[in-house]
Amino acid sequence: MHAAEQLLPAKKRQEIESHLSNYWIPLQVLQAVAESCGCRAISEVTRMKGSGRNTNSLPLLAMLDDKSILLLQQIFLECHDSFSNFRLAVFLSSKWSSMQYKFVMGGSIRGGSSQVYTFDVCVHDRETGELVALGMQNNDAGQKASDNESLRRLLRTIADLHAANPRLQAVYYASSYGYKDKDPSHIVKQMQAKGDCGDIDIKLLEYRQTVYFENKSKA
Repeated sequence: MHAAEQLLPAKKRQEIESHLSNYWIPLQVLQAVAESCGCRAISEVTRMKGSGRNTNSLPLLAMLDDKSILLLQQIFLECHDSFSNFRLAVFLSSKWSSMQYKFVMGGSIRGGSSQVYTFDVCVHDRETGELVALGMQNNDAGQKASDNESLRRLLRTIADLHAANPRLQAVYYASSYGYKDKDPSHIVKQMQAKGDCGDIDIKLLEYRQTVYFENKSKA
């Protein structure tokens, strides 16, 4: 590593790497972080057999430059809101193996109406390329709780996407600021009862204290 790229003392970097190694971060998320920092070293790993596998190994972290390590620290250790899509991708990787599925950050998907929607995380089958899952977050600039109307808009979007993406199986919506309705799941049940969303599994999540929880009825 060139001197100009050395932003961290060796001991501090080892400490950060040690903490990061406790996270089960998919290789493709590490690659996305590296690419955003202009680090090309880890791209060589894509040539390895099974490059979609999950990893929490120190050797891969050691391939990253200091700028990438600092960004990973902000994403996973300091939990900056602006990088929450990376954390959501890691959560989804616990549900959808990155060996079988490809994660696209900020992916655009066309619905049955031909309208294009952007989601924080799109999950595609590696073999067929078909969309199988979506992840979206409450990114309200005012950090307001998700209300019922925002959930209804999401569900209308899902219904439109289902029309054009029949293999879509699950949608995960996460809010770091909670939900205004103490039982937001009834909005989902109403839409599902109409049959507009097919058999899509819709999960409402809350992100609290660095952990995703499924929202349960508080009624």
